[in-house]
Amino acid sequence: MMASHRHQLTELLTNYGKIDMVCLDMWLGKEVWPELQETMVALRKIQPDVMFRARGIGNYGDYYTPERYVPGTKGTTDMPWFAIYPLGSGFSYGGPDDHFKGSKWVIQNLADTVAKGGNFMVGIGPDSDGRLSTTALNQLEEVGQWLRVNGEAIYGTRPRPGDLWKEGTQVSFAEPSGQTGELLPAAGENVPIRFTRSKDGRLLYAICLQWPGTALKLQTIRMNKSAKITLLGVKQQLNWHDDHGGGLVIEIPSALQDEVKRPCKTAWAFKVEGEEI
Repeated sequence: MMASHRHQLTELLTNYGKIDMVCLDMWLGKEVWPELQETMVALRKIQPDVMFRARGIGNYGDYYTPERYVPGTKGTTDMPWFAIYPLGSGFSYGGPDDHFKGSKWVIQNLADTVAKGGNFMVGIGPDSDGRLSTTALNQLEEVGQWLRVNGEAIYGTRPRPGDLWKEGTQVSFAEPSGQTGELLPAAGENVPIRFTRSKDGRLLYAICLQWPGTALKLQTIRMNKSAKITLLGVKQQLNWHDDHGGGLVIEIPSALQDEVKRPCKTAWAFKVEGEEI
């Protein structure tokens, strides 16, 4: 069995050009661990740069994948990680009546995960003819539309140190009860926020998981006098002022109180240039 397993993986890494990732999904018994070690050593020789999922191979793996949940805090693992979660009831095809969780659910979890230093992978399964659900595709397209506006707050970013990855109301991103993906309490002053940073540390992004209203207060940020703040998708700079040493307050124009005039429908990212680090 182990020889067949090794042969299949060898074929995949030999016959199909450069492979970036191999997502193993297995737990093999301790009796075959010596053979599995030999397999991993042999595969590394074929493609030294390939990334292996850690499931079933422990420290021989390159990335960790919590499944169907997002860790509640940072620091649950020392290796790169991303949560894997089905958009419908399961990773396989769930039939024409499958209930998909919605683009808002994906966006909220994506922002929450990236703020903790991870990533979020959505799983959808095809039917027997290889077709994907139109509903699922439409929801993923909505996520793509959000990323076209807010992608710089996600791609290539890094988490803030310690517990500074969040502010505001603590919310659960468990599975929604219906298809709306609405997981947040009613809007109020204590808006749930997730932070990300640019790789060079010069830019800070505050992703509001609810619309903040006429002003957004950020308690863990101190600004230089020449700092600039914008809302991604809106060209004009936003006015802000120091909250008497208790953080800063971003003033949001009255025009943006009209939902139609906002750059996206959910999770708004404020870009901060000039934070005092």
